[in-house]
Amino acid sequence: MEILAAIAGKLAEYSVAPIGLQVGYLAHYKSNHQKLQTKLKELIAVRDGVQHKVDHVEREGKRVEATVLNWKARVNAIITEAEEFLKDGRHAQTECLHGFCPHLVLRYRLSRKSTKLAEEIDELDQKKEFPNFAYDVTPQEVFLVSTGHYSTFDSRNSIVMRVMEELRNPNTEMILVWGIGGVGKTTLVEEVLRKAKDDNLFDDVVMVRDVKENPDLEKIQKEIATKLGMSINENQTLAERAPSLCTRIKEKRTLVVLDDVWEKIDLVAVGVPRLATCKVVLTCRSRKELSLDRRTQTDISLDVLNEEETWSLFEKMAGDVVKDSRIRSIAIEIAKKCGGLPVLIVTVARALKDRNKLHHWNDTLRRLRGFDNKELMEKTYSALEWSYDQLEDKELKPLFLLCGIIVVKNHIYLADLLKYGFGLDLIKNVNKIEDAREALYTLVDKLKDSCLLLDSDIYMHVRMHDLVCEVATQIAYREHHVLSVGYGGELKEWPEKDFFERCSKMSLKSSNIPMLSEVPWKCPKIEMFHLYRKAGLGDAWVGIPANFFSEMEKLKVLGLTKVHVVSLFSSLQFLKNLQTLCLEECLLGEENQEIALVGHLCNLEILSFARSNIKQLPEEIGQLIRLRWLDLSECDELEVISPGVISRLERLEDLSLRNVYLKWEAERGGSNASLLELKDLSQLTALEIYIEDANILPSYLFSSREC
Repeated sequence: MEILAAIAGKLAEYSVAPIGLQVGYLAHYKSNHQKLQTKLKELIAVRDGVQHKVDHVEREGKRVEATVLNWKARVNAIITEAEEFLKDGRHAQTECLHGFCPHLVLRYRLSRKSTKLAEEIDELDQKKEFPNFAYDVTPQEVFLVSTGHYSTFDSRNSIVMRVMEELRNPNTEMILVWGIGGVGKTTLVEEVLRKAKDDNLFDDVVMVRDVKENPDLEKIQKEIATKLGMSINENQTLAERAPSLCTRIKEKRTLVVLDDVWEKIDLVAVGVPRLATCKVVLTCRSRKELSLDRRTQTDISLDVLNEEETWSLFEKMAGDVVKDSRIRSIAIEIAKKCGGLPVLIVTVARALKDRNKLHHWNDTLRRLRGFDNKELMEKTYSALEWSYDQLEDKELKPLFLLCGIIVVKNHIYLADLLKYGFGLDLIKNVNKIEDAREALYTLVDKLKDSCLLLDSDIYMHVRMHDLVCEVATQIAYREHHVLSVGYGGELKEWPEKDFFERCSKMSLKSSNIPMLSEVPWKCPKIEMFHLYRKAGLGDAWVGIPANFFSEMEKLKVLGLTKVHVVSLFSSLQFLKNLQTLCLEECLLGEENQEIALVGHLCNLEILSFARSNIKQLPEEIGQLIRLRWLDLSECDELEVISPGVISRLERLEDLSLRNVYLKWEAERGGSNASLLELKDLSQLTALEIYIEDANILPSYLFSSREC
């Protein structure tokens, strides 16, 4: 009481506020200080949780509401202020000893500041729930913001202008741009869309690539809706979503482009209405009627480049080497032999870029001359094969053929290319996944430089032109006994028995294949089996028969996508040499003991259950002591990783649990995996996880590593 009396007397000199309140600041200095520390820690956890949600919605292409961003800014400011306040060295001067407090005014001020900061934190904490967190935005087509790669020629400019005139014509409903494969239809239409957007002819422009035969109407509908900023209800059917899409298109002037259409398409079923404010542009390899609802179709033919344009493009792609007087005349002849096809001109010219040895040019001309009397398409195939032959790096040829095997609708996911390429030992002189990834990106860039691969507007993907894909498939079949059925293709019957005995790889990307159980599966040399189910409306899931792989003992890579694999696991016992196993978007069944059989694959280095319906990762997975990469991305039904599994995977380098909301344990010994297990992974270089409660994240988890 003597201390309080002294405090009260001292306060009378400094304040006119109620004496009880001021005494409270002094008497409860420590508790106010501790309360601020506690509330600050809680606010940081709330802030981090909101940030996780922000990251998630931004990955989905949505935009965060301003109220959320303003709240975050205020929170960050108060956190910074509170942290600096708690570090203030003057706190050490506020202690009382034996009833004596030498700095009463300072103690009072600091205690009062602690209280005010705690009140501000409480106010922000009460506003942490947001009625509207994010909203959909219309994504910008990538090609609309880049014009650097378009080459203007008189023949192309006239076509662009004609298409633009038709787009301005109120009576035009649909435009068909048609021409031989590789003539540049897609590139031209992209330029049309850029001009239409720049000229403000339309409010929205969307493009769906690679429609091809047997159009997947649901996929087309979803892509158009997504690019218009609409949310997709996966529980609705095509017919149920169509009215909403139709209504959205009616609201604004809209241009829809469908690229590489092979057969008639029901636009009304998709939800694309017949309106003066809605125009449709299609590209096709031949002139044909493509609308089922009898829209007025204007046909515009795109021909090959003339000789002058051909040489201009060839010279641009080949570089300064064609200025050499010894080479120039040969180069002009080579350009002529490309037949005016841009895809052929660019591919051949890039392959010869900066080559100053005369024999390279003479050999190229000799090969192209051999096709004077054959169809232009045959010449194109020959030239593309020649470009393949020019790949000097020993890793490039097998990687290029692998691209042609696993490509789906002209796109290749780089993560898949890495998983399969690593499992097949195609990436040389690397010891780690991270090194292999960097080496792969370098090789992919080289294939782009040769125009055998193209940039994609899809994140972490590259594209392969139709013709290039067809050539890759032919070479793989002829030289390496690879059976590859393209996406949407058809295999009416299996090859003869002797083919299977020589077969090195198999890739089936179709629903139109014979029953798998009917195959004479004796493939003693096969190293890769890839099955990608192309699902149409009402299609049944493809199943894998028991003992399916009993005659594939040399298999190194097994990739199954959208497949029912319950009966698969019993045949895994035969695959002693398997290095990569990808069961992605698969139905794995309810029995956890079936998945546990994967634990017997002692040589496995890459394991992926990405986007599959796995619910629990069993403890037997911990037996995979050679495992380097575990991919559980977007396994939204995953609830449990058996304790101890992660810590036993001592060679693990890459662990991905992107968009997986697992209930991590703070300590070992719980019913689920503990974050502390990550500490045992000394080789880990890549980690993607979601942690709901930041308080359970050990501060020392990555203390010994570079982050």
